[in-house]
Amino acid sequence: MTPSESAKLSIFWDVENVSDESATHRAMTERIRQSGSVAKAYAFADWDTRRRMAEELYKLGYDLIHVPDNRDNAADIKMASYILDHLIHYPETQRYVLITGDGDFRLIAGALKERGVDLWLISNPVITASDLPDLASMYNDIFSFRPSLDCVRPEDCDVSVQSLVRQRHVASVQLQQVVSEIVKAGSKPGVGHAKIVMKSLNPDFDEHELGYSSWNEFLEWSQAQGYVEMEGDLPGTVLTLPRKMPSRAVELTKELDTAFQLLSFTAESNLESGTAATVMEVGLELKEKGIDFQEVGYRRFSDFLISAEKRGLIRILPTEDDDSTAIILPVYSVERMQSWFEENVERLYGASVNVPKPSFLKKISQMLLETRTSLRQLEGFLKDGEVKESYDRLLATSGVSFLPPFQMSFAHVLLGKGNSCDETAEKVNTELRPLGIVLECSKQED
Repeated sequence: MTPSESAKLSIFWDVENVSDESATHRAMTERIRQSGSVAKAYAFADWDTRRRMAEELYKLGYDLIHVPDNRDNAADIKMASYILDHLIHYPETQRYVLITGDGDFRLIAGALKERGVDLWLISNPVITASDLPDLASMYNDIFSFRPSLDCVRPEDCDVSVQSLVRQRHVASVQLQQVVSEIVKAGSKPGVGHAKIVMKSLNPDFDEHELGYSSWNEFLEWSQAQGYVEMEGDLPGTVLTLPRKMPSRAVELTKELDTAFQLLSFTAESNLESGTAATVMEVGLELKEKGIDFQEVGYRRFSDFLISAEKRGLIRILPTEDDDSTAIILPVYSVERMQSWFEENVERLYGASVNVPKPSFLKKISQMLLETRTSLRQLEGFLKDGEVKESYDRLLATSGVSFLPPFQMSFAHVLLGKGNSCDETAEKVNTELRPLGIVLECSKQED
């Protein structure tokens, strides 16, 4: 369904469930506004832990609804109450834009559908409740609003000439990964949901180009080859993985995992050397290491990179001078951060410090991405004598004896990257405000 130009719409955004980077948020909001007249735009989250995003979304015109993160589903409950209130007081609204993938909104989505209003759903498909998109008039993957990535070299735009049979087997391995990702996210890989995630993680996938008349025919072939199993009758069919994988699946999966691991390693090692690698540089390094992106199922190098980005392995960003060159940065998962902290927390942060909660591990990971810092570099800043001296002096001047791990990490990164005391204090203070702590520099410092 194409949004009507004259539609009156309202936006309800579950930020705790769905978010990305600033450029994506701007592009998504602009696309929504282009589809009609926005009556209300709400964003729900614990804004104490998202100060910079709060400022960003406020400038984009969202009303920020603060929901303290002290109990499960608090944001969902608050957002649902706002939607129900909106139904009563704004009956002229023709389209509801729900930015969430939480299954708690099934009843709300069903109620909107019964009222005959349009529902535009935007989410991260991997963590979206399997049947939620089926209730929407229109669906978008939030990552579809990211800027497109052009081919690195003209030859990277050429269509793969590998055999149709191999393409089918590679696509079935990709389907296996889709099933695994959905299960890992705590959802059931229904037939329709799996297709949405398949297109999200593998942008160039098209079952028709593989010689199938439909998505279901592709699933049937994958099942016949032993890649997946289908349980239950349509439309309630759920995909599962067989206990024993066919030998070809094991081989292709290993090749694909190796390619993604080398990509992540290359991005991280380049950043650790002091400079993030450009897309071109990463492509050449992977080629030297024997990685052929076409052999692992991608017809273009850009598709391979986008697929890795959507899996949360890397981020593709413009350079700091905002020219046409894109760079590739590593992304640290919560699991990786958890492991790193468990290994280093006492040595680097002190014996009294505990491993941060997952929400703060995610914040630290995001901070590393935004400051273009690797984990090894963070460790170096925490151990560096001069950086530590500057940090201790800042705390002493402020009359503060201790900062939590996130703010402590942020301050060390800023100081380690050459920010002045005043610059560091100003930026870290935005994160300390909810704690009632204010950092101050001495007049002699800068």
